[in-house]
Amino acid sequence: MRTMRVALLTVAVSFAPALAMADQAISGQWRANPGHNVIIVMDVLLDNHWASETVQDNKVVAQLAGTYEQTTKSPTTGTIVWTPVKSKVTQEHGAAQVETDDYTLSDEGQTLTLVTRRTKDQMVFKKHTVQ
Repeated sequence: MRTMRVALLTVAVSFAPALAMADQAISGQWRANPGHNVIIVMDVLLDNHWASETVQDNKVVAQLAGTYEQTTKSPTTGTIVWTPVKSKVTQEHGAAQVETDDYTLSDEGQTLTLVTRRTKDQMVFKKHTVQ
């Protein structure tokens, strides 16, 4: 029995770095330009918190912040459930709500593509690096 517990603990510990890598892979500062004079900036933190701001025609139309839960399928794909905790949105933007996205990382982790499960809308973010 003790040998089995040690084996299970060893397996669990061996997977821990992979789980941390997945969070690290999507963490960072991201920027999307979906068109229609809209820019979305998003900070995804390692502690499962996120914040975003949407600007349209040089006017802030949404500021959101909350938590996320990530489920990885591979080193570059998985699912993220975004849960807003704070929001400040215009009427045109609509109320903040929980969103489930399938994600894909590409370009060596520099591009994050999110596809919303409910509407199948796709958003492409580029990682922002400070020069």
